Amino acid sequence: MNNNSRISNSVKNISFGLLTQVVQMILGFVSRTIFIQYLAIEYLGVNGLFSSILTLLSLAELGITSAILYALFKPLADKNEAQIAALIRFFKKIYLIIAGVVAGLGLLVLPFLSQIVDNPPQQLAADLHLIYLLFLFNTVASYFFYYKISLFHADQKSYVIAKRNIVVFIIQNSLQILSLVVFQNFLLYLSIQLICQLGGNLYLSQLVKKYYPFLALYKNEEVETTVKAKIFSNLKSTAIVKVGGLLVNNTSNIVLNYFSGLKAVGLLSNYTLLIGLASGLIMQVFSGLTGSIANVNVKETIEKKREVFFIVNFANFWIFGMATTLIILLVNDFITVWIGNEYTLSLPVVGVLALNFYMVGMQNAVWTFKSTFGLFKEGRWFILGTAIINVILSFILGNYYGLFGILISMAIARAVTNAWYDPYVVFSKALELNPKLYFTKYISYIAVLLLVLVLLFGLFYLIPLSGWLGLVIKLFLSLLIFNGVLYVFYRKSIELHYILNVVTGMIVNLKAKIKK
Repeated sequence: MNNNSRISNSVKNISFGLLTQVVQMILGFVSRTIFIQYLAIEYLGVNGLFSSILTLLSLAELGITSAILYALFKPLADKNEAQIAALIRFFKKIYLIIAGVVAGLGLLVLPFLSQIVDNPPQQLAADLHLIYLLFLFNTVASYFFYYKISLFHADQKSYVIAKRNIVVFIIQNSLQILSLVVFQNFLLYLSIQLICQLGGNLYLSQLVKKYYPFLALYKNEEVETTVKAKIFSNLKSTAIVKVGGLLVNNTSNIVLNYFSGLKAVGLLSNYTLLIGLASGLIMQVFSGLTGSIANVNVKETIEKKREVFFIVNFANFWIFGMATTLIILLVNDFITVWIGNEYTLSLPVVGVLALNFYMVGMQNAVWTFKSTFGLFKEGRWFILGTAIINVILSFILGNYYGLFGILISMAIARAVTNAWYDPYVVFSKALELNPKLYFTKYISYIAVLLLVLVLLFGLFYLIPLSGWLGLVIKLFLSLLIFNGVLYVFYRKSIELHYILNVVTGMIVNLKAKIKK
């Protein structure tokens, strides 16, 4: 088990996580560019549509992963090997059931594919059912490994998974690019993904045996009845959160396909790819901190927990605010120089995409503390309310305003439900502070972000820039002005000084290692 310090674990997790995302980002751009050149845009649409359908089918997972991680935090901190082994065996049984349920639900969708996908190209129509089955198999197969892999996350060893991902991404994307150039075959493209993901998960499964050999020693221990009761109690709450979250985040492609068809889904998929890569890159930083934050919440004083929350929350704004600025100002420029102006969406649509990205991102610190404090019950019905409001508004506003209406429905649904309630719960019940403190900071962060956007829109209006060179100059100016404004407003804050000290220490340590 893990004996390193929390900072050491966090640095490893973040470093390898960021490296993984950079590799995935570069290869993802190359792969998507070649995909667009060799296959019709409807293939992009069906890729996004089937991904959304199968993500919705994963409702059967019911948020068990969150319950698993929380259940493992304490026995890992106490180094209780028998309890850890018992929990892993218990979770294995649950995930095997989940795999069967997802497979069954997925097969039930097969007869309705022709109605779901309207007027696809002839070649796509001929392969539609087989394509879907490949998506389904890849989804179901992953459940046979989740229960083991989660142990790395809970034990502050996410970097082990990140190392595996780097190798898998390079092999998978290289083979997929080759298959597109030589064969222009979407089925082969998907088959390569399936084989690589399966191979990578099998390798991780073997690593679990290497890192945690004691799992094989404790074969008869059972999870205590009280622990099971707690897990199932948490599972009821995470299930509701899971259902709501999936309905909020994965219905837009389905509704958009209903109103506008696969081409519109394909256009949106390029933006979701870019925003997803940005989100994934950022989340590697924060997911690398989850195990350490859980350790703080298990062992430290309330004052220390508060300190850590405000530092993480400020880092959250710094990174997500900067990324939101770049999305609004640069994503259309990037799409234009990358694959052409005909693939761009309107500025209002880009703005609401960025708004949803920012709203979700700014909840990150809250959700991390909420889950590591075990506050699964609180607010579980709010996320379901978010989902219901989102679905209803999507059909109403989508009918009148198309993609913009569908996306703004998501933002409205979040704003009136969990965007305010989750911070309220964490502050009042976990941190024992007045929630007004959080909302005051939240409003101040929005004000700073709006000031940056006004300054940059004005600057780029006065100095029109285009092409790759213009994009690079805009990127430099955006980063410079955002960070400059941030420093002016927060240069005296404890949070900024703490983060700068940690980053400085990391750079010093890296230089020392390089010299050796």
